[in-house]
Amino acid sequence: MGSDGVVKIPVSPLQEFCDRAKVGDEAKALLTDQFSTKQFLSLLVEKEMFGDAIRVIAYLLPKREAIGWGCLCLRHVLTSQKDKPLPNVQMAAERWVSAPNEENRWAAKETADKEDPKTPSGLLALAVFFAGYSMAPPNVQPVPPPEHVTSEIVAGAVQLAGVVNEPEKANKKYKVFMQKASAMIARMQQESKQ
Repeated sequence: MGSDGVVKIPVSPLQEFCDRAKVGDEAKALLTDQFSTKQFLSLLVEKEMFGDAIRVIAYLLPKREAIGWGCLCLRHVLTSQKDKPLPNVQMAAERWVSAPNEENRWAAKETADKEDPKTPSGLLALAVFFAGYSMAPPNVQPVPPPEHVTSEIVAGAVQLAGVVNEPEKANKKYKVFMQKASAMIARMQQESKQ
């Protein structure tokens, strides 16, 4: 019992993670103490609770990898639109993922500011900016962005990517996005063992 007279119920690390990732109540109701993150994610995909699955992945992956996953998802959607070139904001986000330096981070922000930052690619370019150590210009006292912002923006960009064109095919696209996440996570686990 806590000092306030209320019985304290221990919260599992996965429950804490789901709270931090703002997973929905319906998804949280499926949690048991026996679930690993991978098992819980598989269950969300099986039940086609893609919004929650996307949030889990966006929060689970390190910032650069989360943005890289978002780029892969958007590229999947954008390459199906053969008559349109890749947006500059998409290329700026991908450039930073390939070479995560300050020059590319600020270039992604500037490109997002010039183009529409409310598109999925524009959101990813903003996520790149918030993945840095400071939101302030280089010659000013650093102002760190809130830790969760990059994950939030990536989750929003990936969710939007599924519905922005042909929303009736969203679940099909989300399944591809989940496959890309699984492959990325497996590759990261393999690399960590080497």
